[in-house]
Amino acid sequence: MTASEFWRRHRIMKWVAVSVMALIALVVIIATLMDWNVLRGPVSRMISAKTGHATSIDGNLSVHLWSWNPTLTVEGLHMQGPQWAGDGRMLNVQKGIVQFSLGRLLTGHLMLPRVEIAGAELNLQRDSSGRSSWESPSATHKRAAASPHLPAIHRLIIRDTKIHVEDGIRKLIFDGTLAADEQAHTRDESAFQLNCTGTLNGRGFKLQANGGPLINADTNTPYRFAIRVSAGEMLLDAQATIPKPFDLAEYQAAFTLSGDNLADAYYLTNLALPNTSKYKVEGTLKHKDDEFQVDDFRGQVGSSDIAGDVSVSTAGKRPKMTARLLSKRLNMADLASTLGTGAKLKPGLSATQVAEFKAEGYLFPDADLQVDRVRGMDADVAFQAKSVISGKIPLQHVNFHLLLDGGVLRLDPLSFTLPQGQLAGSVKIDASKDVPETDIDMVLANVDLTQFKPKSAQDPPLEGILSGRTKLHGAGSSVHKFASSADGVVAMVIPRGQIRTLFAELTGIDVVRALGLFLAKDQTQMELRCGVANFQAEQGQLTVKTLVLDTTDVLITGSGNADLGAERLDLSLQGHPKKMRLVRLRSPIRVTGSLLKPHVGIEPGKALLQAGTGTVLAALLTPVAAILAFVDPGRAKDVNCPDLLAQQ
Repeated sequence: MTASEFWRRHRIMKWVAVSVMALIALVVIIATLMDWNVLRGPVSRMISAKTGHATSIDGNLSVHLWSWNPTLTVEGLHMQGPQWAGDGRMLNVQKGIVQFSLGRLLTGHLMLPRVEIAGAELNLQRDSSGRSSWESPSATHKRAAASPHLPAIHRLIIRDTKIHVEDGIRKLIFDGTLAADEQAHTRDESAFQLNCTGTLNGRGFKLQANGGPLINADTNTPYRFAIRVSAGEMLLDAQATIPKPFDLAEYQAAFTLSGDNLADAYYLTNLALPNTSKYKVEGTLKHKDDEFQVDDFRGQVGSSDIAGDVSVSTAGKRPKMTARLLSKRLNMADLASTLGTGAKLKPGLSATQVAEFKAEGYLFPDADLQVDRVRGMDADVAFQAKSVISGKIPLQHVNFHLLLDGGVLRLDPLSFTLPQGQLAGSVKIDASKDVPETDIDMVLANVDLTQFKPKSAQDPPLEGILSGRTKLHGAGSSVHKFASSADGVVAMVIPRGQIRTLFAELTGIDVVRALGLFLAKDQTQMELRCGVANFQAEQGQLTVKTLVLDTTDVLITGSGNADLGAERLDLSLQGHPKKMRLVRLRSPIRVTGSLLKPHVGIEPGKALLQAGTGTVLAALLTPVAAILAFVDPGRAKDVNCPDLLAQQ
């Protein structure tokens, strides 16, 4: 290369360098002097296109570029909600400041040294069909991301921010205010504080979160924080750790949750949990991607203990809970809340019925099943109780396997084990329909009746092995509504056994003998050759089809019905002596009143009729005739027990 060519190229390169520098200087001058407000329209249109919601910037838009931490400031940002949500503003921000770390951005990491939001209003709505106001109108309904990946923020400031949430699926309304900031010159573990206060469905709500200084937050250093949430009587305390701030795809939290009713935790978990009495549970939640796992779940529900493993997967259409639970000591009274409270007072009752209800109440609970919650999740839960406190019924174990899929709930198998015998079967509740339909198929097998001896009696009133089956179908959103519409069969048999002599005699009212036995408090038994009870249910009316107790001396038959809707009884037991009796009143034993508190007594009308007949004969004939009025020929015969048992 000649000297002239060298200098020519040198002059060209110098000219290019000067031109580039001049261009950079021009860009710097333009960027510095530029009124960024001219970009409000383009930026608003870009945000509108990305989100599907009309967006406008009515205040100043400014950018400070010449720094290792460029800063964007926007004032008067407004975003419209969809028409179905009222077509109001979904988001208002009086002022927002976002600072970016240019050095970290050049290495492929997004880190925000400062985020400040002042005077914001957020209005979020979701209807019962699942439409969300924050989704793009053109977006297909996809499962929301369970694990947001948030950039690390070294200074978060939130002031004067109001939040309003209406959720048609969870049936909740939340109004609150949000504030966050880091205490100046503080390096302790509670330097950063976030607070939210308001009301959730009319009950007080409060959220407090405390963590270490955000300035120290680093994607390679775990960030620890404490959170406390209270809503009404429910209280959640948790100590959480995020391994890679603030990637919420993975974290763990040691928690304690307590309250009056576990079902209220639905508002925090989106899980259809059962109604319970007071509870306190704890464990360590481990979350990764779409899986939530608690391997050390334990606590108390009422006076019952509970422990096991619980996991929730959000990968499918609906969240699915899988649990294996064990109770070392289960109090059956604690399960009563699962079905709800007792039935409410029905309209149109007579004054007498109203008085009886207030005095006795109803047996079947009338709390409606939360069908929307049941349809919103799936479940696979196995439960076992090793020992049971059950009052008058001597239960030893309770086991069930619950499956919930698409709004159809199955308890199969469901079993209650007694010292001698078992009640086992299945229950299916189809809550996918407008009105839930329930099928019950339970079998009573080899139940020794001597287990049910009253404390005041030396011997049980009835001995033998009881077997039976209940198969019912009904519709309704509560146990009481189901019972009121139930169709099916209830059958029980006792192939052989013993029955209290006094009870058998009373059904025939052998006045002399029964009175003598009663005064002597007789506990002797007579042979029960067979016992059969068969009830037909139709629209909640349980009618006796067969009711027979065949003893050595007396054949006892029954008739009547039970109204499961009104929960009233009207049964009659009639004794038919197999031997001649001189003094006998043809007066059956009546069982009336409510299912909860039945009344047992002698039907007075027929007894008086017999007494009246005797009085007339005594006046017209002789004292012997008065006695003859009560003479019973004793023509009752033994029933064919094998055939009768086979029919049932």
